[in-house]
Amino acid sequence: MQYLNRRRGARSRIAALVAMLLTAVLLVACTDDPVQNEESVGDVTVSGAFGSVPVVTFEPPLPLRESEVETLIEGDGRELVEGEPILLSLAAYDGDDGALVEGRDVGVARTLVLTPEDVGEDLFPVLSGASEGSRVLVQQPVEEDGEERMLVLVLDVLYTQARGEAVAPRDGLPQVTLGADGAPSIAVPDAEPPAELVVAPLIRGEGQQVRPGQDVTVQYTGVEWESGEPYDSTWEGGKVPQTVRLDETIDGLRDGLVDQAVGSQVLLVIPPGQAHGTDTLVLVVDILAASGGDEDSVVGGADGTAPATEEPTAEETGAS
Repeated sequence: MQYLNRRRGARSRIAALVAMLLTAVLLVACTDDPVQNEESVGDVTVSGAFGSVPVVTFEPPLPLRESEVETLIEGDGRELVEGEPILLSLAAYDGDDGALVEGRDVGVARTLVLTPEDVGEDLFPVLSGASEGSRVLVQQPVEEDGEERMLVLVLDVLYTQARGEAVAPRDGLPQVTLGADGAPSIAVPDAEPPAELVVAPLIRGEGQQVRPGQDVTVQYTGVEWESGEPYDSTWEGGKVPQTVRLDETIDGLRDGLVDQAVGSQVLLVIPPGQAHGTDTLVLVVDILAASGGDEDSVVGGADGTAPATEEPTAEETGAS
């Protein structure tokens, strides 16, 4: 099995992530942020763009009480089903002082499978039946070193396929059709492949632009142009969206994704010299999330709209 990464990293479980957040040493106070999607539940107010690190405000310390779950934003995406892939962004706040529990995974898209083992016994019933595009507030008592306090969790259930404005396909390129679940099928034309990298948007998302050096979470499927044989796909049964580090992936994928808007679907035709040196690859990539660089994580569905990018011409790409 071939992969887009030059090397693969282990996938952390959400239960381990929560444990890390609870025991983190570094607590950083919340910073000011433009008010977006502001919602209040009792003593707690949550604001900030969906998919980014939210701003949570309350008067600390929060009094101890039983666990509470509230859906702040009702999503319009697919319903989460046990055993299926999910994509989450999670942030935790200390109920004693209102500080963000900081760690390298805060606000970063995490790919998991919706099972009690993968997301944890506590979060499994919270996430079961939720819709992609939802923001969920969880307030729960926790115990550490014999002392109890409240923990405030904000869970953004991210989309697992591209969403946005459809772009008319260009002549002479492979044709893409989508299944009922969003999985692409690729038909390669009976022609010589282009000699240069082709980047053709199929769906233009409304997130921010992917920047060099980021970690990008994608769904993709691919075939080899010359043989028509499948290359690899995250849409296959038992597989999940994959996060690739742009600096460590094949050159054609890196160059093809930079400057594309998160939430987009892009057709890439990658010549051998920018892939693995043997075949021209045809990839259909759904850009689901991006993190790293100088800004917070950006994901599909975020409020800020990325600047429009021009589609390359046939002359620029080498397509006939």
